[in-house]
Amino acid sequence: MCLLIFLNSICILYFYGLRNLLHKYIWYIGFIIYIIELFLYLLTSILNPGTPEKKYFLENFDMEKNDLKNYRICGNCKLIMDLDKETEHCYDCNICVMGNDHHCPWTSKCVGYKNIYFFYGFITFFFILIIYLMFAVMTIAFNRED
Repeated sequence: MCLLIFLNSICILYFYGLRNLLHKYIWYIGFIIYIIELFLYLLTSILNPGTPEKKYFLENFDMEKNDLKNYRICGNCKLIMDLDKETEHCYDCNICVMGNDHHCPWTSKCVGYKNIYFFYGFITFFFILIIYLMFAVMTIAFNRED
């Protein structure tokens, strides 16, 4: 959380400093890119990554209705995992996540099937923001009259 506050403070101060140095439409485009990137970051870190429902835990699972041939049991969280859903246990979060891609240190959360597209959007807009900032700095440097 401290890293998020620090990085966003730097970006907001940067955009505040660029306000008078760039053309206003170029500045608005960059600020919109920043807001979209921040929104996608928040969605990635707030949304459930794909933790299974309570009915899939060992104490709630109906053994009479389901055949255990297509399932395996997680030794850590006692979850009955469907082999078709590619559920994996995350040792950082200590939960099982369906469609687990990885544990993201930037969001402090797993990236699973429910938030992976928001994560891809966050990464894409992050790189677009970096390219925009490089473009803005070069524009200011070339237009400077000394």
